[in-house]
Amino acid sequence: MHKLFIGLSTLVVLAACSSAPAKKVVVMASGKLDVTGETINYEAGTQHNEATVTLTGDKLVVKSGAASKEYSVPSAGTWLLNLQNDTLIGGYQSFGDAASREAKITQDQLQQRMDSLQQLMVGSNISAAKKNFFLAPQDLKLISTADNAILVGPFKGMPASLQPDKDGNVPEVYKFVSNKDARETLNRLEKLLKQ
Repeated sequence: MHKLFIGLSTLVVLAACSSAPAKKVVVMASGKLDVTGETINYEAGTQHNEATVTLTGDKLVVKSGAASKEYSVPSAGTWLLNLQNDTLIGGYQSFGDAASREAKITQDQLQQRMDSLQQLMVGSNISAAKKNFFLAPQDLKLISTADNAILVGPFKGMPASLQPDKDGNVPEVYKFVSNKDARETLNRLEKLLKQ
C-alpha cells in the first residue's frame, strides 16, 4: 500500500509539472490595447500595437467603449486576432539552413511570388497545407496548434535566430503584413521587373 501511495504521489507531481498546451492569442491592432486577464480594452487609432493573451478559459473579450465582443477560442495553440483597420495576410516562413537559402532569384521566380502575393491579398489560394492566412478586420483564426509559434506583425522584422523551447521544439514563425503594405511591395517589385 505504501508503494502504491508513493507511485500515485509521483504521478500527481509529474502531472502538475508538465504543462498542457496553452491557448495563446496574439492581437494585432490599429490603436491602443490594455490587457486585463482575458479581457482587452481596445481604443481604435492609427498606431500599430500588439499584445499576447494566454487564456485559461474558452473566450477572449474585447471591449471598445460601451461595445463588447466575445471571441471563442476552443482549442490550444497560437491564434491571431486582427483588430487592424485593414486585412492581414501572411504565412509560414521556412528558416532552412544557410546552404539551402537562395542567393538570388530569377525574374520567373519573382513573378511567381508576386502572383502568389496577389492571390493571397484577395483571399484566394489559402489552405491549411500551405500554412497561409487571410484575416479581415475582426477575424480570429488558429494559426498553429503549437503554442510556441512566433507571429511577426507589420512593421516588425523577422527574428535573427530561433531558440528551442523548454521541450526542445524550435518554434514555427509566421509573418503577417497588411494588404496596404503588400500593395506597396508589389508596386516596388513591378518596377524592378521592368528594369
